[in-house]
Amino acid sequence: MARWLLDRLRIPYHENCHAPVFHRRAARKNGGSGGVPVLDTADALLTDARQIFNYYEARCPQEMRLFPDEPEAHAGTRQLFDSFFEEFGVAVRAWAYAYMLPHNRAANIRVWTSGAPMRERLIVPLAYPLLVGALKKEFELKPDSVPRQRGLMNATFDRVEERLADGRRYLMGDCFTAADLAFAALAAPAVLPPEYGGTMPTTDELPPDMRADVEELRTRPAGQFILRLYREDRPRPAIDPIAAGTHQPGNRFRDKLLNLFVSPRLLRPLFKVLRRAAPVLVVGKHAVLVRHADVLEVLSRDADFTIAEINEKRINDVNGAFILGMDRTPQYEREEAALREAVRRDDLERIRVFVARSAGELVAAARPQGRIDVVGGLARVVVIRLVGAYFGIPAPDEPTMMRWMRDVFQDIFANPASDAGVHADALKSSAELRGHMEAVIARRKAQLGQPGQPDDVLGRLLALQNDGAHAWLDDDGVRRNLNGLIVGAVDTTSKFVTLAIDELLRRPRELAGAQAAAHAGDTDAVRRYAYEAVRFNPHHPAQVRHCGRDTEVAAGTNRARRLKAGTTVYAATLSAMFDAEKFPAPDEFRVDRDAEYLHFGYGLHRCFGQAINGVQVPELMSALLRLPNLRRAAGDRGKIVNDGPFPERLILAFDGGGEGVAAGGKSG
Repeated sequence: MARWLLDRLRIPYHENCHAPVFHRRAARKNGGSGGVPVLDTADALLTDARQIFNYYEARCPQEMRLFPDEPEAHAGTRQLFDSFFEEFGVAVRAWAYAYMLPHNRAANIRVWTSGAPMRERLIVPLAYPLLVGALKKEFELKPDSVPRQRGLMNATFDRVEERLADGRRYLMGDCFTAADLAFAALAAPAVLPPEYGGTMPTTDELPPDMRADVEELRTRPAGQFILRLYREDRPRPAIDPIAAGTHQPGNRFRDKLLNLFVSPRLLRPLFKVLRRAAPVLVVGKHAVLVRHADVLEVLSRDADFTIAEINEKRINDVNGAFILGMDRTPQYEREEAALREAVRRDDLERIRVFVARSAGELVAAARPQGRIDVVGGLARVVVIRLVGAYFGIPAPDEPTMMRWMRDVFQDIFANPASDAGVHADALKSSAELRGHMEAVIARRKAQLGQPGQPDDVLGRLLALQNDGAHAWLDDDGVRRNLNGLIVGAVDTTSKFVTLAIDELLRRPRELAGAQAAAHAGDTDAVRRYAYEAVRFNPHHPAQVRHCGRDTEVAAGTNRARRLKAGTTVYAATLSAMFDAEKFPAPDEFRVDRDAEYLHFGYGLHRCFGQAINGVQVPELMSALLRLPNLRRAAGDRGKIVNDGPFPERLILAFDGGGEGVAAGGKSG
């Protein structure tokens, strides 16, 4: 059941297998009570399959939920699910063990030790009689167990067949639900489906009477239903590309070293020295500018300090032309204007409501455990869903969409050493994303003019194609522009929120002020706390430009320098926000500043989504800040874990938890 659910949601997982009886010690060692499965999600420890269902049901996208919204259908699904879990599944396991334990020792050992540690593979054959005795006791096996349990199984098959007799496709009607999944998963030992997600005996290894039972159950309508569910609704396991060796891991030594070099704790004191001693530092063909006025000058003089040499090739390689790789050209002007027609300021309230509602749902889902992952349990998830709801590109599944977004963004904007592995990951992900987007665009074009079409950015761009002023906007123009928007939307926002809350947690007084603002519903104040926090803990330290011709910077000052054509210029936005001329008392945490923060850049290439971040960041922060006694989780889980340049996990704890999930039945 747990495997099927995780595979359906495309969530990669690492499974530690153990032989029967040995599993109890392993489960207890990992926080369980002795039964299996035990699933550690980092922000929750789930100790049986039903808890796992409840956990993901509260967090997964609406369209992937397995319990219907309609109250009567929800109650019916829950009743069937519980009946299968508590009664039918136990009967099937007891029936299977009653048949198998007295027979075919070799088959039992093969199944029990599949994937188990070497020690267990060595001990199980020696301890086999003891293990058989323990399992007989656990399942209360007696001479009449086979017919007694088969009677219970037949009764369940009869009830299922009665429901299916009206021709419905699934137990609750036309939609696959938790009832279907539970019935099929728990019935697997009775019909031995080829697509089962684990090791099973072959039919040739079964005792003759059990083989006859299996063949009979397979021929029944309920048995055929189970086999069809496995064929049509049992997805293949989600592959973890890092574990499979097909994706670059983000925790290599070089990644950790790069994160150290751009750490604000290292850069802030360095920039402080440079602001006094070398505000325009030129070393060969590289220049670093650290004063606020000089940073703004470089970012404003977009004809002298250009971006195409920095971004254009990388963007074109993985996406096709996009405005963040263009200088001020006619193509830039027309494409930026089209995007402004599709992404409108009067959408901000709609975005705010969506983010607030989505964040609230995820926080509510976390309350039973009293812990939440800021990245994977909130910020990154909400923005991925916003990409579907507002920009019009729904995820094929959230883990895959998250991987695509991160791979492409990292290669374009956070791969300073031009790592070949990072680039290869980006090319693979961009090709998959392109195919997905092309399919979505084709589907939406076929639906143009039909009633009930969503008002989103994709729909607006497609509508512009019928306007003679946008003859250049073909389907690929829609894709590459929309791709550029969404790739820059996900991990930047997630990182911003994670760094902001991480910094506030270091500052109890400021955290309390932000919490008071969140409780008062003052999202503007929450935004000021977030922006000031990220000033100390920035999501990027500098913007890079190319000096296209010999020119002077900081003219008329005693720090004026002439830069040669071909110089790469680093406009240190982190340093600029600690320049006392514009940010008085820069080492103080102050939310009353009237200076413009440079978190989203400046000038021609100011972040296109700055206004959107202005509403979604405070809502995401507020959802966290309203949690009672918010604090870091104990140990390393309460620290940011990075995947390359991006936060991958930050677990926070809060009061008011409690299990909030049903207790499990027996497990074997």
